[in-house]
Amino acid sequence: MSFMEYPELSQREKEVLQFIIQDFIKTASPVASRSLVSHHQLNVSSATVRNAMNSLETKGFLDHPHTSAGRVPTDMGYRFYVHSLMHYDRLTRQEQQQLDRITARFSNDIDDGVITAARLLARLSNLLAVVVAPKLANGIFNKLEIISLSSTRLLIVLTIQSGLAKTVNIEVESEISRGDLDRASAFLNDRLQGQKLSDIARHIADMLRDYEYEDRSGLVRVFIDSADTIFEDQHVRKFHFGGAEYIAMQPEFSDLSQYRSIVELIEDEDMIIHLLENQERGVSDSEVRVRIGSEHNIQQIEQCSVVSASYTLGSVTGTIGLVGPKRMNYPRMIALVEQLANRFNKAKFDY
Repeated sequence: MSFMEYPELSQREKEVLQFIIQDFIKTASPVASRSLVSHHQLNVSSATVRNAMNSLETKGFLDHPHTSAGRVPTDMGYRFYVHSLMHYDRLTRQEQQQLDRITARFSNDIDDGVITAARLLARLSNLLAVVVAPKLANGIFNKLEIISLSSTRLLIVLTIQSGLAKTVNIEVESEISRGDLDRASAFLNDRLQGQKLSDIARHIADMLRDYEYEDRSGLVRVFIDSADTIFEDQHVRKFHFGGAEYIAMQPEFSDLSQYRSIVELIEDEDMIIHLLENQERGVSDSEVRVRIGSEHNIQQIEQCSVVSASYTLGSVTGTIGLVGPKRMNYPRMIALVEQLANRFNKAKFDY
């Protein structure tokens, strides 16, 4: 159901829905009309609020657990709240400073930065945080350096235009002189400059045609034969998690079967990609995405919501996200994900 198709709500119904969701987020308990009037000092009777709650239930925004006189939000209720009723949160100065320090960690080591970011995001949210590292194969080749580790082992340091780098160890049959290593590096850097890494992996033989004249050592041939390993990483995505212990403390996951669904999520890379990177229609890469319950179309995580955003480092993109109960504090989680993604976008690298 698109936002425009939602049943029309009166101002009072919007107010009641907003207060019910805010209270349910805090308490995890169904919200009754009497407590709503008392807690929010509403200048109407409990009967008036109850009538609004009945109308919201009829329209599909609230549900009525059989064992309680109170109401709880439905997926549609949460969606309407996120789209129309929610007030965006601001992070504290201390939290902003903690996020700022992530950029410094990125400048030194991307893996270290990503791991630190996942742990910090989990700690600030008390939810499961997931950070997907950028896919370097989509990056544009800048340069490579060849370092001799032993007589038959070489370290390839490959840098893309954003400054990100990857390292690959390769084996050679015999020792190669420093001069031949430098000549091979110069030839490869000249021929491959400005090419996308994934294109290099597929078409390196064409890009390096006539290589024999520059390949006295046979090293260029090694690059051609090992192109998939050196330049392509389509089967490798680095996922970093934080906060599995926090998610276990949420009332919704006190049931072992519900918690097991989160554990299975962590172990399923395809599921992570689906949850974090599957774009919502009409949402740009730079926007925070919120997917709620049944919107995932995956039964085992229908009790979860996901808040995610993409980040860009030059020509490569990664994703950060939070996974938690539908009863999450959406204004705060959206602010955390958005602010962290902004820090990632500003990261600089010196390799």
